[in-house]
Amino acid sequence: MIVLKRNRTRTLLSGCAVAGGMFILLIALAGYNIFYNGSIGDISKLRMETVVVNTLPTTMDYSGFGSGRLWNFDMKDLNSIQSEFSGTITRTYAVTITPNLQPVLVGNGTEDYANVLSMTPGLDSLMQISMARGRFIDELDMRQKRKVCVVGLDLYKKWFGDGEEACGQDIRIGNVMYTIVGVLKKDNPFVAPFGNEQNSIVLPCSTTDAVYGLNGNLTYLCFSLNVAEGYEQQTEEILRYLRQIHKVNPDDSYSVETVGMQEYSQMLNTLFGGTKVLIWVVFIGIIISSLLGVFGIMLLSVRERKSEIAVRLSMGARPRDIIRQCVYESLVISVSFSLIGVSVAELAIAAMRLLIGIGILSDPLFGMPQLSFFGILSVTAIVIAGGVISGYYPARKMAAQNISELFYDV
Repeated sequence: MIVLKRNRTRTLLSGCAVAGGMFILLIALAGYNIFYNGSIGDISKLRMETVVVNTLPTTMDYSGFGSGRLWNFDMKDLNSIQSEFSGTITRTYAVTITPNLQPVLVGNGTEDYANVLSMTPGLDSLMQISMARGRFIDELDMRQKRKVCVVGLDLYKKWFGDGEEACGQDIRIGNVMYTIVGVLKKDNPFVAPFGNEQNSIVLPCSTTDAVYGLNGNLTYLCFSLNVAEGYEQQTEEILRYLRQIHKVNPDDSYSVETVGMQEYSQMLNTLFGGTKVLIWVVFIGIIISSLLGVFGIMLLSVRERKSEIAVRLSMGARPRDIIRQCVYESLVISVSFSLIGVSVAELAIAAMRLLIGIGILSDPLFGMPQLSFFGILSVTAIVIAGGVISGYYPARKMAAQNISELFYDV
């Protein structure tokens, strides 16, 4: 401690570098966990055996039709594949997207343009949509082709504000009047194969088909499987069947585009896993540079104490006693300042938890920041190892010299 106090400026500067490195790493890991827990955590609740499919122009000739033909799924396909693959498919869904923004007139006089989606019941839970107010499209709406709609939370805030009740009010989309029955919000923006539903109006598919004369054509067809193994094989069999009934070459895999929730989840896991590796690589670089500062201080300190080391060796001290003292000094700097960095980071993370808990940092992507015991243990092991090396090497080199050489250098 006397030696460290004597070189307090250098000690503080190198110690602050160690503390800063620890702080940066732990905050980065906490920030990573905020997004990981908020996005991957919700995605893990998805039914992984769900597939979203849309059509693309054909690329192969078949049944008298040339390549490049445009085709679409239709409402009949829902019942067709449900019947054909009754032991495999648990439920089917449909989505139609209106290609252009539609003019909207709200009952309070607000004029605007909005995206219009058409969905079948059940897609709210599948796509992690919850209701801020009212309800989602139901089976009765579909059967009776009701002129009802659900508006996204972003549109609700823009048209009505946070306090006004929207359910029961009428809006005009184009030339048709609809009654608002609910306000939806997106629980996880990462699950968005159909765009941002929170900034759209959702109608029943049957109503849209009747109003716009779509002849049952769909933009997306979705189905959920009840198989855990053979998922890809079952999906391909269903797609071959769909291509065949629409007179598309069954082998024309480029005529459809599929998004499987299983693959989607794996992709996000890979993305977040790479981000975590990058965080650790950057941290190791920061810690190495910080420990190099400690190494430099110990090297300089040992050189300045040649006379002290020479006297101690001449009075019977062993080389390992000299090495042990220098290692202790290095560990005091690295471990004590790393604990300071951990403490400050924990305070910052506690503040983040508080802000998220009371809603100031509330966001669908945000989960609670967490630090794993393994992560903190790994960081501590790296710092201790670096501290030992920083003190051991300069002391070993100095203690290996002859006493006469040390006095001569002095």
